[in-house]
Amino acid sequence: MSNVFNLKKYFMTPLIKLIIKHPKLMESKIFLKAMLIFPEKISKSYDLKLKHSDIDYQAALSYAFGLIKRKPQKILDLCTGTGFAAFMALKYFQDSIITGADQSSKMLEMAKGKIEASDSKRINFDFGNAAKLSYEDEAFDLIITSNAPIYLKEAVRVLSRGGDIIVTYSFGGAAFINAESDIMSLLEKNGLHLVNLKNVG
Repeated sequence: MSNVFNLKKYFMTPLIKLIIKHPKLMESKIFLKAMLIFPEKISKSYDLKLKHSDIDYQAALSYAFGLIKRKPQKILDLCTGTGFAAFMALKYFQDSIITGADQSSKMLEMAKGKIEASDSKRINFDFGNAAKLSYEDEAFDLIITSNAPIYLKEAVRVLSRGGDIIVTYSFGGAAFINAESDIMSLLEKNGLHLVNLKNVG
């Protein structure tokens, strides 16, 4: 456990700060390559890790869903992985259509395998890269992403006017809180404003 703590303390927190200040780093070849390889490697054990973790992965999403005032018709879960956030949204927003997008074919295969027949008209999963989406402009009323890099310019392009974006992480809480002014600046550059920044759980 201490090794994981040290990894987060000495690697993830500085990385978060660096990326918030310099989001173009997410477009570098090494970062993009890592985002292709890493999800494929962890796909088989990912759901089991969530199930047996000390972290309540639902806490931040549940809190954020409660802040949404306008009921979304169409929701996009970026970097959906095995569909954790997408299936939470399916239960919470019961009149919405949910699309999960990910570039890991193994993760998508697992997500698709969880769809129950009764929900098949309300949820689907597409192969897609968060940095270059195939969806039309303003296609979604709500965009969610959990524990993944977010390419704000592209997310804003597919977000409807007046729509919402929820971004949650199960790590690095203090780093995000301490970087509030940089986050606000980054959002404003992309035509967004910060509604809430909070450590939950």
